[in-house]
Amino acid sequence: MEKKFEIIYDMRIIPVLFIALLISLSIALHLYTEFLWFESLNLDSVFIAILYYKVILFVIFFAFGLVIFSLNHFVLQKVSNELDEPLKLPFWMNPILALIVALLFSRTWLQYVYFTNSVDFNLKDPIFGFDVSFFVFKLPFIQSIIFFFLALLLLTILISAAYYGFVFRWVKSFDEFKEKFPPIGYIHISLLLAGVFIFIAVYFYFARFDLLTSPRGAVMGAGYTDVNVRLPAMGLVAILSLLFAAGSIYFGYKRNINAMPILFTVLALITLLSLVLVPAVVQKLKVEPNEIVKEEEYIRYSINFTRFAYGLDVKKMYYSAEDNLNVDTIERNRGTIDNIRIWDHRPLLSVYRQMQQIRTYYFVNDVDVDRYYIDGRYTQIMISARELSTDLLSPRAKTWLNERLIFTHGYGVVASPVNSVTKVGLPELIIEDIPPKGKIAIKKPEIYYGELTTNYVIVKTKQKEFDYPLGEGNVLTTYNGSGGVKLDSYFKKLIYSIKFADVSFLLSNYITAESSLMFHRNIIDRISTIAPFLVYDRDPYITVIDEKQYWIVDSYTTLDKFPYSAKYPTFNYVRNPVKVFIDTYNGTAKFYVIQEEPVIRVLMKAFPDLFISADKMSKEERAHIRYPVDLFEIQANVYATFHMDDAKTFYNREDVWEIPQEVLEENRTKMEPYYVILTLPGNDKPEFLLMLPFTPKGRDNIIAWMAARCDEEYGEIRLYEFPKGQLIYGPMQIEARIDQNADISELFTLWGQVGSKVIRGNLLVIPIENSILYIEPIYLRAENAQIPELRGVIVVYKDVLAMRPTLDEALIAVFGEEAKPEVVEGEDVQDLVKQLVELYNKAMKEAGAGNWIGFGEYLEKLGDTISKLNQSVEK
Repeated sequence: MEKKFEIIYDMRIIPVLFIALLISLSIALHLYTEFLWFESLNLDSVFIAILYYKVILFVIFFAFGLVIFSLNHFVLQKVSNELDEPLKLPFWMNPILALIVALLFSRTWLQYVYFTNSVDFNLKDPIFGFDVSFFVFKLPFIQSIIFFFLALLLLTILISAAYYGFVFRWVKSFDEFKEKFPPIGYIHISLLLAGVFIFIAVYFYFARFDLLTSPRGAVMGAGYTDVNVRLPAMGLVAILSLLFAAGSIYFGYKRNINAMPILFTVLALITLLSLVLVPAVVQKLKVEPNEIVKEEEYIRYSINFTRFAYGLDVKKMYYSAEDNLNVDTIERNRGTIDNIRIWDHRPLLSVYRQMQQIRTYYFVNDVDVDRYYIDGRYTQIMISARELSTDLLSPRAKTWLNERLIFTHGYGVVASPVNSVTKVGLPELIIEDIPPKGKIAIKKPEIYYGELTTNYVIVKTKQKEFDYPLGEGNVLTTYNGSGGVKLDSYFKKLIYSIKFADVSFLLSNYITAESSLMFHRNIIDRISTIAPFLVYDRDPYITVIDEKQYWIVDSYTTLDKFPYSAKYPTFNYVRNPVKVFIDTYNGTAKFYVIQEEPVIRVLMKAFPDLFISADKMSKEERAHIRYPVDLFEIQANVYATFHMDDAKTFYNREDVWEIPQEVLEENRTKMEPYYVILTLPGNDKPEFLLMLPFTPKGRDNIIAWMAARCDEEYGEIRLYEFPKGQLIYGPMQIEARIDQNADISELFTLWGQVGSKVIRGNLLVIPIENSILYIEPIYLRAENAQIPELRGVIVVYKDVLAMRPTLDEALIAVFGEEAKPEVVEGEDVQDLVKQLVELYNKAMKEAGAGNWIGFGEYLEKLGDTISKLNQSVEK
């Protein structure tokens, strides 16, 4: 009978072993195919380093788990022998449980990286006097270890309780159980319960450090009650828990199992009293009546540590807000005026898509901002990549050959200056068409790696790739770069066939030993695979550097346990130390370190072959890095509160700022940071900046503006504050003035009546020579057309408001001697506007029918009518 049971038992383990084998082979396949990919990028050492940290941590956790489960199994075996009851718990369950727990907790491998490679911040916390590195690099891993042992302890208790419950299922009373229970069982239970007490002691000891990120007080971090009541109380609970652990072992030895629940009850009551009731009484009776006095010291800690954590080393400056702009001032600041962005990225994206996608399978995903020297002038431009998406192929064209071998890449970029407009209200393109032509040369316009390239492709095959359309035909090409994993053996074809569940790797006659497989082609997926420990910006932008195309992605380091720092919303420390450059043709990724802050220094120690010093960045590469919008927006939101220096002012929230709102299209929305080229006060040349104004909380006037520098002194943040008591119009106040202008309102209504949609662009606050200028572009889109056109620019300065077809004309209207607030005059304006709409609709109809000669004729008539409208407006 026993032999039969053993045979059945052996048969049951076969499926388990088979499943384990399949899982092992799957993991091995994944690891080897990924290793080949890393190797193709010359980053195999990074792959091995990441794998090392994961494996070593898994092995450590597995070993501890196996030892503890095996010891428990051994004790249960001893109990079974004393009871003459065979242990029916198979030993192979111990390694399986250890494996599961180890797999779960080995996900904390990044904490292990931080722990083993920790570097100092050279900043000590004000309560314990520890370097901040202890809280952010060491404490999280220590706490993970604590919870790892808690998981082992709980599983061990559950297994033991289930076993004892099964073995003694026949006892009728607790007294009978105590009488029959063997001595070794008492010791076993007492050791398990002692383990619980030890866990409680260790947990509360290290939980004291979490008080420095506590949200309970007036600010984030330990307050008066935390420091003076909870902190010593946690130490007391930890000491008592250790004493109760010893008591648990003693009572187990004495077989006094009744005393053990008393220990837990006493500890629970002491914990409730010292950590809940006493702190609540102290907070209510001692702190709240004198909260400013009691919390002032801790508020100062929070202000200082929050500013440090978010990189808010802000240079505050005075901005006099003088009314001194005139025609001469405007001309003197041509570098700023000529780079005021009157093309908002939303309508411009529609224009690019309609004008420059060329074929249905091309797609312009978004519009980015950068700066170049065009004709010797520093020029802010809008630029977009023309990517290819196989999802846009017709259903019949979605074959394996087309999707994997032929339609492999996008082609070129589209670019235009931020304020150049043609006679018909469209952007003046400086890079356009296929092949790309214009004022910026591109040698390798193919885009094999981008934001839309989510599928894998195979290049250098016998089948030529589609390169770009030319007339009624297509130009074909063969890839000539270094990107991809070489499929130079049958084994590689086999493993990738399994990986992608695609037998065509083995059956296709097009694939040769020279062919290369490109996967992880989406740029965010690509760099996240290379460096999963960084956080990546949501808006990569494309650039042309040395006649080649590169994606630039801002990468961040974040922490969530920085002492006394406010959370936003899930982290409380952020830096932008790395700029990633990705070649659109070869897919190579360069991780440039531009700021050696502590977190990136840890990662540089752990992965030395990945990061490149900023000293090795070329002049052209450095000229195209920019301060990221995402980071600046976070900093602006935090600084809106934490700009206050005085703790009492901060406590009362007397001077809280807000990011202003604006009207965008027809909706009221929060203003976004925007790039400008302007000359900062005290400087002598224009530079590329990211800026944003502030308004007082609950009010619409602006009180200050913040700028982050992108050229020289990259990363420096300046705050320019306006004089106290002086009214400086905010964006919503300017929007209200536009709405209240009778002539503009009439014109908007008229355009709406003839079937066109008025689109209001971003309102820009432009500082010029201690004065403020407001600019808002106006676009018009016909009801059945997708191309919005720039139809006017509104300029506001002091009490003068003017709208004209171009920025220069609007500036002349405002700063000319006869400038008046009134804008649109003339008896024939309405007729001319109606003609414009009719001509535009006819032009779009001709374009839709493919009659480009007719389209050109109507376009010419549109230009003549616009000229007449301009003359009428200027009268």
